[in-house]
Amino acid sequence: MPGLMDSLTVGGGSLWILAIGLVFKLTGFAVRDELALRVLVVCGFICDAGYYFFRADPIVPSVLSNIALLMVNVILIAAILIERTTWRMTPDDREVFVLFPTLTPGQFRRLRKMMQTEQAAPATQLTAEGAGVDELMLVFTSELTVEKGGRSFPIAGPAFVGEIAFLTGEVSSATVTLPHGGTVLRVESVALKKRMARSPAFNNAMVALFGHELARKVAYSAPMDRAAP
Repeated sequence: MPGLMDSLTVGGGSLWILAIGLVFKLTGFAVRDELALRVLVVCGFICDAGYYFFRADPIVPSVLSNIALLMVNVILIAAILIERTTWRMTPDDREVFVLFPTLTPGQFRRLRKMMQTEQAAPATQLTAEGAGVDELMLVFTSELTVEKGGRSFPIAGPAFVGEIAFLTGEVSSATVTLPHGGTVLRVESVALKKRMARSPAFNNAMVALFGHELARKVAYSAPMDRAAP
């Protein structure tokens, strides 16, 4: 009677390898994190390719098909890592990214490509109370001046400008000026809304960002009606 190991061997290729590969793939499909899933599935394809390659009669088509599937998943792993890491960002972009805590690095890179950067002179007016706003702005400056309902007060920078008008689609709720000038990053509202409409995940991240920014302004410039637009 053949031994146990003999019963687990077919054509010189151990079925243990296939069993281990199956465990990797089943475990991968059971986890929720996409990166872990891809890594485990790659391990499973390596086991499958090894089984078909090291048989006494190698099955080349099966080896090649598993290698092809393996490579597809390796490419997807690379894409996931790029999406989640900041290693491709410049130092300046990393400084800006800190102000987008709700976005992934990949989401931020796509948003950054839409932004235009300009240097604003002292006393530059960014918005006017009651006037339309067609851009969302991120301003790097030590201080912004907000005038609303006849009252004027400072807001510490860096800060977003125009997010309330962006969310509501209404006119600006305040006049915002830069007493000392600064660096302004602008993105067109229409283009940003189209981008958000195409990606629910990006839309949720941006809405959460605006909520985070409004909460920050309220915390540092109470009462509520002192929040910048």
